[in-house]
Amino acid sequence: MCLILFLSFINYLVGQQFVFVLSLGIINLCVPLIEIKLLFRLLAIPVNSHIKLTGISVFGLFGALIFVSVLGVTYSSHRILKPAQQEIIVHRGVIDNDGAPNTISALKKNSRYRFSYVEMDIQETKDHHFICAHNDTLFIPGKGQREINLLKLKTIQRYHHVDLFREYLHIANNLEQPLIVELKVTNHSDKEMGKRFAEQFGQQMLKQSNMVHSVGYNYLRQIKARYPKIRVGLVTMLNFSNLAKYKVDFYTLQHITLTPFLLRSIPSKRPVYAWTDDQSLTMKRLSMMGVDGQVTDQAITLKDLTFNQKQNYWLLILNSIVTYL
Repeated sequence: MCLILFLSFINYLVGQQFVFVLSLGIINLCVPLIEIKLLFRLLAIPVNSHIKLTGISVFGLFGALIFVSVLGVTYSSHRILKPAQQEIIVHRGVIDNDGAPNTISALKKNSRYRFSYVEMDIQETKDHHFICAHNDTLFIPGKGQREINLLKLKTIQRYHHVDLFREYLHIANNLEQPLIVELKVTNHSDKEMGKRFAEQFGQQMLKQSNMVHSVGYNYLRQIKARYPKIRVGLVTMLNFSNLAKYKVDFYTLQHITLTPFLLRSIPSKRPVYAWTDDQSLTMKRLSMMGVDGQVTDQAITLKDLTFNQKQNYWLLILNSIVTYL
């Protein structure tokens, strides 16, 4: 970590592509060796650290450094040096807390900006209505917090104002504002929820480039089976699995654990969107990594974001901490 922090500081001061490439090489060569040695020590495996450096070994070490530098940039940063044109995705339909999340009023207000997508959340009630809501639970007087999946729509409407998704989708189509709909999943979600979503909204979803994403892969496959033209995406919170194996059209990946290696493992024809990044430094880092879009509460900030790429190589070096953790 100290090595990566030091090299990040050097890149912050210098801001040259050569220094960036060399720094990546040093990290990709040295950090794995440090981790291997640490592992050996943890397992009490003796390691002979007394190595005599001859002229040949020094030359070999330098050659290995150059090789790993080139390999590291080629493999782990295939999009880094040429940032992709990004989609700006309005998280929960609001910008800088300018309205109530997941509401038709916020949709109408922010559709005027013509951002690529409005991302919003829906839950299914016990009697199979889909409402616009992010949290899994609502407070019911006398019963406390109850899961939406276990409540009927009439019960919910008795104590809370909620927008029905069918109305939200209808208005979004009229406003020509594409949506990314997050189908929320809980332990009590009905096993046929994806099929019902497709039956109720499939035709309306196809009227423009609306998409669906969810952590529930099986529900996405249900939608895809009924309406193959609806683009579906996998939402992940921790990016450690082999994501390329999933049969989806795009990915919405938590930005903290998103690394260049992970981006490299995903076929380039499948867009990768990062969520939820609201700080300008994070936006710059993800832009330089080459994500295809960002889900953010600060869409205006992302739209107006400008930066000198060479002066921000240090952010990618710093991101190596996540890669090796």
